[in-house]
Amino acid sequence: MVSDATAKVGDTVSDLAAKTEKVVEEKIDQGKPVLRDLQASAGAAIDRAAGVARDASSAGIQAVTQASDTIQGVAREVGNKVDQAATTAYQQGARAGGYVSQYAAEQPLTALLIAGAIGYGLAYLIHRN
Repeated sequence: MVSDATAKVGDTVSDLAAKTEKVVEEKIDQGKPVLRDLQASAGAAIDRAAGVARDASSAGIQAVTQASDTIQGVAREVGNKVDQAATTAYQQGARAGGYVSQYAAEQPLTALLIAGAIGYGLAYLIHRN
């Protein structure tokens, strides 16, 4: 009787861990394109800024003014993309936290057992060395 209950709890813990892992992986995968776009934009911005800086050294004050405007525009663009990526990551984290909170509210004993198992696993890893 006790082993049946233990097996059910173990199965539930395993299912929850798998679901949580899947949700986290999905959220990370959703954020990857945004970060790739951000990296590409930053690389392009750096390339553009370097080109503008070379032109500015030979073209004088007018070129420096144009370079400044271009760099500021690119910086704003990159800043906006970073802000969007951070907002997306925050929202995804908040949703994942909501899923965990909802599950913990619906299954408090299971959530407690999972938290204990995670804590035990972390303690084992820390004190293993």
